[in-house]
Amino acid sequence: MTETETENASKSSGFLNKDSLIKGIPYAIGVLICAVLAFWIRIRPRDGVFGREGFIRFSENDPWYHWNNLDYLLHNYPHFEWFDPFTTYPYGTSQAFAPLHDFILATLIKFLNLFGIATTTDGAMTIAAYWPCVLAAFCVIAVYFVAKTIFDSRNVGLVSAFLLAVAPGQFLSRSIVGFNDHHVAEVLFSTIVMIFLAKALIASFEKEIRLEDLKAKNFGALKPVLPFAALAGIALALYTLVWEGALLFGFIIGAYVTLQMIVNHLRGKESFLIAITGVVIFAIDLIIVLVTPQIGEYKTLHLIALTMGIVGFTVMSVISSLLLQKKNLTKWAFPGALIALGIIAVVAGSLISTEVYNAVVGVFSFFTRSGGATTIGEAHPFFSSGNYITTILTTFAILAFVAFFAFFPVAYKAFKENRQERILFVVWTLIILWAMLQQTRFSYYFIVNVAILCGWAVFAAADAAGLKELMPAIERARTEKKSDAVSAPKEEEKDAGKQKSKDSVSAKAAAKEKRRADASVPGSMKKGLTGAGVAVIFVLALVFVGLPISGGYYCTYTLTQLYTQDSGGANDEWVDACLWLKENTPDTGLDKYGKYEEPVQDADGDGVADAVSGSGIEFYENRASNTPFNYPDSAYGVISWWDYGHWIEMIGQRMACANPFQFGVGGRRGNVTDPMIPGAAPFFVAESEDEATGYLEAIDPRDGKAGARYVITDIEMASGMSKFYAMTAWTLDTDGYYVQVPTQGGYMNVIGSDRYYNSMVSRLHLFDTNGMKQYRMIYESGTNRSYETVNKQIYNMYHGDTAIDITDTGYVKIYEYVKGAKVTGTAFPNDNVTIRTTVKTNQGRAFTYEQTVRADAAGRYEFTVPYSTTGGPISGQTNFVVAPTGPYRITSANVNATVDVTESDVLYGGTVTV
Repeated sequence: MTETETENASKSSGFLNKDSLIKGIPYAIGVLICAVLAFWIRIRPRDGVFGREGFIRFSENDPWYHWNNLDYLLHNYPHFEWFDPFTTYPYGTSQAFAPLHDFILATLIKFLNLFGIATTTDGAMTIAAYWPCVLAAFCVIAVYFVAKTIFDSRNVGLVSAFLLAVAPGQFLSRSIVGFNDHHVAEVLFSTIVMIFLAKALIASFEKEIRLEDLKAKNFGALKPVLPFAALAGIALALYTLVWEGALLFGFIIGAYVTLQMIVNHLRGKESFLIAITGVVIFAIDLIIVLVTPQIGEYKTLHLIALTMGIVGFTVMSVISSLLLQKKNLTKWAFPGALIALGIIAVVAGSLISTEVYNAVVGVFSFFTRSGGATTIGEAHPFFSSGNYITTILTTFAILAFVAFFAFFPVAYKAFKENRQERILFVVWTLIILWAMLQQTRFSYYFIVNVAILCGWAVFAAADAAGLKELMPAIERARTEKKSDAVSAPKEEEKDAGKQKSKDSVSAKAAAKEKRRADASVPGSMKKGLTGAGVAVIFVLALVFVGLPISGGYYCTYTLTQLYTQDSGGANDEWVDACLWLKENTPDTGLDKYGKYEEPVQDADGDGVADAVSGSGIEFYENRASNTPFNYPDSAYGVISWWDYGHWIEMIGQRMACANPFQFGVGGRRGNVTDPMIPGAAPFFVAESEDEATGYLEAIDPRDGKAGARYVITDIEMASGMSKFYAMTAWTLDTDGYYVQVPTQGGYMNVIGSDRYYNSMVSRLHLFDTNGMKQYRMIYESGTNRSYETVNKQIYNMYHGDTAIDITDTGYVKIYEYVKGAKVTGTAFPNDNVTIRTTVKTNQGRAFTYEQTVRADAAGRYEFTVPYSTTGGPISGQTNFVVAPTGPYRITSANVNATVDVTESDVLYGGTVTV
């Protein structure tokens, strides 16, 4: 698998000779073909992005917020949107994404604009939609170089690149057309970090810097290493500016440097060179992070961690050097000293503060989530389904199994031979595996390591079968052919001379050696071709061989087809609903492209911004705890589940209360006895209208302002078989929702109790606001496949006396929170009085709205109703398309009357007397 000695010598000096470059041409062509293949695979589902006339549909959720950043940049270039008041109403949100991904794309589009390309919004969106496919192609190239560098083999690099191009799983799904998120850029820049770090380690092979060299300022050994270390540092900084969680690879580098120091020390080797390499990488990253205005909420953590790494590398290298000078001291004293220092750090942290202690010991479960956060799809533990084999196969196909068995010989040889770049690969692989087991999202990183291990396995098997003899045999055959062609005429001219010397010993020896070489060429060629055949068959097996499980055949090819069937994202019902919201609700009075400052949080009123503790959701909730953004009076929020916040903001052009950053979700964070944080979760699971309204009002601390004017639900939120459980999980109160339902296979435990059907989201979506006082449906989308009829069947099973129609209704519904009109009158004392009307939606569906109250002892009754029956929409207000077909009818023992309610009465709380 290794290159020729000449090529190795040229590589160690950092350059490639002419012969090496010529040999590399076929590989360059092969890598480009792999990159094009990766791009082609990922644009297959483009009809899902561009298939709807006049609308470009990005995938999933976060790509829409990247479009928000990109759109803002294109309008305000080069100014970035560091604070966005259009989401997490009424507080707004400081930028949750690191800026570089969007800056790169905005700069590219601005450059294309110079040539008249992508000058329209649709043009820019088109470039953005294809961008992840382009980045995936670059990732393929990067993987070729990192595999080639680590295993000193173009062959391993080429197969690794090919496998990444065709592999299924999260990397593929996050790099298809329309998925304009930063994930693929993460993989690209983190892989580039590994390329340059591996090259730095190779350049330092058999080089050493001792303490006396440092004192004498003799840095000769550092010269070939420093350029690669600097490039690795720049790459790490760029990676940090792409993703705020880039400390993951800082941790990988820190763990590797520590481990390599231990290995070096046990071999009696100084570690100053590896320490300096780490210091240079971290220092460059530190400087760039320091001058960047914002990197999510983790900028301070980056600065602390990088500084600690720089100090730690320096201290560890000095300790190792001092211990090496003590000849009578066991070499295991150094790892023992590091363990002791670690224990001291943990103990000291616990004495300083609980937060410091938790930060130190929490590093081993950094990516583990609890409570409602466990319902976030990408934050699930990798094996959360409990079906290990199926999970592995559907994510990696058989590549995972090959990689597993390849890892052990790779690791063994890496440590046995002290190949620093391969020890780095081992550490890289193990830590990414650790991260993936905590959160399934990191499988899009791990596929790089899997592809490289499979590439190594292919050529380990092929070399064992004789592939390594193929190129030498070809070279010998070529050389002998040239030699024969040159020597033939000379033999004719000097035939007589040769005849005289044919008995010489040297001539006989030469002839014998030539015959032996000639005889060996066919045998070596045969072995080499056999090895090549093994490589081809192995690669084909990695693509087409799989396992039949759960009625499906899981191989790389079939899974890749499956992953690229659809681009995902908002379905037509959600797109229709958001576009309707945009066109039929009042303008918010806030310029989407304006430049806004984040409100200062100063709870103690000392004029100094409060220090913010916590991370992730807790960081946001602590940061935006008391001071809303200064919105115009016309502004309002739209509350839905957090999944849909970016769609509401970017498609609907309205202010979302909750978003896919999980900001505004509310609920509880510690335990079920904690106070409830107002937000989407407690609002939708509230068991009465009054309770829900209380949470809605509490979202906005300003007097007379509600957290939202509009509410959007879909059947997934309202279904006990879909997202409803996630909403309860965020409150930490998940008891009392399940019932036993008979099925053909026996009883099944499902969400279907009264507590579920009394929830706000059920009453809105399944029961069409029936009986509600201040919430009215104003829009209904078309239907789509859902669990709605199942949920209604379960309800009817236990509530036969109040059975509801088992029909699919609108997949998405929009409601307005209004003051409601008061309808008053008199009836018999203490008698039940009912008000009802028939409501017709924009889909032509009719349902009955009714309320029943008890008259007081004097016979007085009062209803609060949310629907107007006459006059229609008011200019500048909601242009609703769901309305009663006639007046309300009021009935009791002695009352049978009709009454009309105007839109003004509903909006402003007017009173109508019967």
